[in-house]
Amino acid sequence: MERLRGVPLFLLHGRQDMVFPVSLVGRTPCAEAVILEEAGHMAHVDQPETWLAAVRGLLARCVR
Repeated sequence: MERLRGVPLFLLHGRQDMVFPVSLVGRTPCAEAVILEEAGHMAHVDQPETWLAAVRGLLARCVR
């Protein structure tokens, strides 16, 4: 985790992810984290519309 310090991250994470537990999100230094409640490790498959909305929101804020 120390290597990530100072690197801006956008975590788009499924709460039911058993590979990368949601408890690690709070320990990761990041610019922004979005937790998808009804999604697992493949959040883009489990909740595609919610996932896309979060990505679109990030792009709207970051890409000019």
